[in-house]
Amino acid sequence: MTLRGALTALLIPALLASGGAARAAAQGTTWRANVNASVKVAPPPVLLETTRDLYFGSVGPGSDVAVPARPPYTAGTWSAGVRFSNLRKTVKYGIRLTLPANLTNGTTNLPVSWNGVEYGWMCVWNATTSTPATCDVQQVAYNPASHTAAGSELMVDLPNNTPQNNVFSADVYVGGRLTVPGGSLAPGLYSAPLTVTISVLN
Repeated sequence: MTLRGALTALLIPALLASGGAARAAAQGTTWRANVNASVKVAPPPVLLETTRDLYFGSVGPGSDVAVPARPPYTAGTWSAGVRFSNLRKTVKYGIRLTLPANLTNGTTNLPVSWNGVEYGWMCVWNATTSTPATCDVQQVAYNPASHTAAGSELMVDLPNNTPQNNVFSADVYVGGRLTVPGGSLAPGLYSAPLTVTISVLN
């Protein structure tokens, strides 16, 4: 074998070995990123029932009629009532009101005030173990005028010490004070929408 052939025979195995080590090093380098997989399960739908409308009765010029959220009422008057059912203890609920400034008939307005704890009442009961009006979970007088904006919701306070399958209902009542101006007044029905909204907050 010539000197050149001997060098070639020695170098080729060395180069092959060097290349194999480099490839092994490259294949051994890894990068890993971890991400989360998640899902949010929506709460059961809330069932809504309007139990009665707010009624100020029959009035005349100069009348001032206050209707409380809960009895006793002046004859011919009663508060508005809404029932929210299928509430679950693991869900955080908030109630917000949209209140009209006036009852209207055409272009005539009769101002209404909602400011006062006597004009709001909420009764929460366990629909699995009790009956309406027992208020065995929560009973609170509230000021309707204080719960009209986002972030000012009236909280439904459900207990956490009951079995998971328990389901709750909330009766929300709204009254108000109607002021009728003096002088001539167009006869007819004066009305305006009053909205009670319940939202899931968690």
